[in-house]
Amino acid sequence: MPGREAERRGALCLGLLLHALLGCGSAQPPAACPAPCECSEAAKTVKCVNRNLTEVPPDLPPYVRNLFITGNRLALLPAGALSAPRLAELGTLNLSGNHLRAVEAGALAALPALRHLDLSNNSLVGLRNVSFQGLVRLQSLNLSDNSLGVLRNGTLAQWRGLPALRSISLGRNTWVCDCAIEDMVAWLKESDQVEGKEALSCAFPEKLAGRALLKLNTSELNCSTPVDVPSQLQTSYVFLGIVLALIGAIFLLVLYLNRKGIKKWMHNIRDACRDHMEGYHYRYEINADPRLTNLSSNSDV
Repeated sequence: MPGREAERRGALCLGLLLHALLGCGSAQPPAACPAPCECSEAAKTVKCVNRNLTEVPPDLPPYVRNLFITGNRLALLPAGALSAPRLAELGTLNLSGNHLRAVEAGALAALPALRHLDLSNNSLVGLRNVSFQGLVRLQSLNLSDNSLGVLRNGTLAQWRGLPALRSISLGRNTWVCDCAIEDMVAWLKESDQVEGKEALSCAFPEKLAGRALLKLNTSELNCSTPVDVPSQLQTSYVFLGIVLALIGAIFLLVLYLNRKGIKKWMHNIRDACRDHMEGYHYRYEINADPRLTNLSSNSDV
């Protein structure tokens, strides 16, 4: 009996030891949090706020679903900055207050699960290079407090193609109310995605400053049909050819009507030239023959 009890205890200790070893081998260390950031695995959130960052931290933990990088100095969001596989499930991205001046094409391409995007309070002047394609789950987009002057047709078409997009914030931008904004105004009037669109107003030119975008008329934008320069030059050349042909025809007509007078004038000129040439010829013969020269001198005496 004592021997069996010792065997049981030995087997139990061996089992516990194996379990401990296997448990240690399969356990994963907690994901590291980037040094300048604060992380909460329970909330699946990473916050990098007011850290003077100039780029997106590359070593973000894989559990992140909500990423706040605000109050920094990113200036540029390059393509690939958010392309890590661990961000494929990112749902919320807040990049407000970072002095962003440009977002490169493809910078948001690897975020198919993104639902909320905040780019407010930056220095964006245009969205021509920004691609929103692939953000099929995007529900809200905040672009307020930037320096946007106009939204081009390419950007508007991308927004129309996002099935889940319901909220777009465009307030407090420097809208330039010239002919280029005509399509944007038409989109605003028909779209129900823009929050507070009634408050959007012109910043430039001075004569339209403060004017609501929804109340703009085409006549106020000084839009005119663009001139086709090659066609205009071609028309000018044709007109010039017609004028020169008309002048030539008139000249020929005048010559024809005065043909007798012109013929007489030509004969007179011919006779005058002939008499003149004969005089030169006579003088040449006198100068060439000394006898004729003496004879001419004696006759003069």
